[in-house]
Amino acid sequence: MERQKCSKVQEHPVSYVLMALDLDKIPQPLRGKLIKLGEQFGSQDTLDQANQTLAAHKKHAEALKGSGFAAKHAKELEDARDGLVNAGVGRETAKGKKKATGKAYVDAMNQALAARLNARAVLAGVQEDLEGSTGAAAAAAERAVVAALSQTRVAADKAEPLAQQLVQIRDLLQDKVVAAEAAEQGGPEAIAALEGAIAALRKADQEDVGGRGTPVETETLDLLDGVIVQRVRRARRAAVAAAKRLGNPALVEAFKLVKLYRSRAGGAPGEETEEEVGEGEK
Repeated sequence: MERQKCSKVQEHPVSYVLMALDLDKIPQPLRGKLIKLGEQFGSQDTLDQANQTLAAHKKHAEALKGSGFAAKHAKELEDARDGLVNAGVGRETAKGKKKATGKAYVDAMNQALAARLNARAVLAGVQEDLEGSTGAAAAAAERAVVAALSQTRVAADKAEPLAQQLVQIRDLLQDKVVAAEAAEQGGPEAIAALEGAIAALRKADQEDVGGRGTPVETETLDLLDGVIVQRVRRARRAAVAAAKRLGNPALVEAFKLVKLYRSRAGGAPGEETEEEVGEGEK
């Protein structure tokens, strides 16, 4: 979510053919998935994580090979990392205005996710209370809450779609029946937090768009970021499995994704989430 993807890092155009990794040959469905995945991470975080994972792989390549991460996967990770370096990611000249804007975007997303989580908890409590109520109004309100909880079950990973989720939740909390039920369990406070988060999201998104590079440049960086995220997660998954298979817990520590998630509130997701599908790939 840290958005360091702007024209300032495009000093040297990214080559679409990167030795073992040919971006042009990635099938369109996978390409779209990787771009969407890459949009969720800052290029500096993915670059630093790639370097850490590649350094760990040099020491533990044989162990990972037996658990699903072969030399070709490490080479693809290296090529994607080199693509970011060639694009200027990590240089002092790539920092400045965009660094501040990116932080504002990340802060707004974290604020919104916290407000969303709390508001959904309030709605879940309201739904249980309405379930025990009688009357047509209570039944209709309960159905609306159940539908909203289902529709907002997965947090959107971009500012405006997430803002729209928050608007949906806020509007439901303002419904007469729901508001009455939520009044003594955090409803008014949740509405205020949602409104603040919506405003912050839209402001940060507008500022961020103003500082980004061309669509082609941004898409290429997002794609490279997505490739890196997918490969480092694969290495992490292989390391966890190899650690159990070989009785070597040091592998788990060596391949932690601490740099990838450092810009996110709360840090990395739980180990089980990382091992299985990874955040954003459910």
